[in-house]
Amino acid sequence: MNKIILASHGEFSQGLKQTASMIIGDEGNIFALSAFRDEDEPIKSQVEHLLEEIGHDDVYILTDIFGGSVNNDLLMIQKEHQEVHLLAGMNLPLVISIATQTEKIKSDQLTTIIEESRQGIIDCKQLLVTEINIGGDDL
Repeated sequence: MNKIILASHGEFSQGLKQTASMIIGDEGNIFALSAFRDEDEPIKSQVEHLLEEIGHDDVYILTDIFGGSVNNDLLMIQKEHQEVHLLAGMNLPLVISIATQTEKIKSDQLTTIIEESRQGIIDCKQLLVTEINIGGDDL
């Protein structure tokens, strides 16, 4: 089973985990960690301790924003544990897609999952204007 570590600034990761669990159930394979909020240890240490518990195989660490301090702090874990996947720009479709895979995710499958989660970002106003021909100001 794939294991997902959500790591974010503030409480974003906890909210994302809670929402994913509402949709797909809580299988115990999604973990949420926060940085820069009343925590006693840095995010890198939190992740290292969690990896000691859950192992390194089939682990996907998702961070909130590429180039942000959380992602930057966890780049060293990616370097030290090349079997772990570090992905930036987490969103709900990405979490659900990884969490619901029953087998090891191959590289091409991961590429597809990432692309599909990107495609989940839709400008609904623009969609209505262009696809349904509703005037932009008439929404």
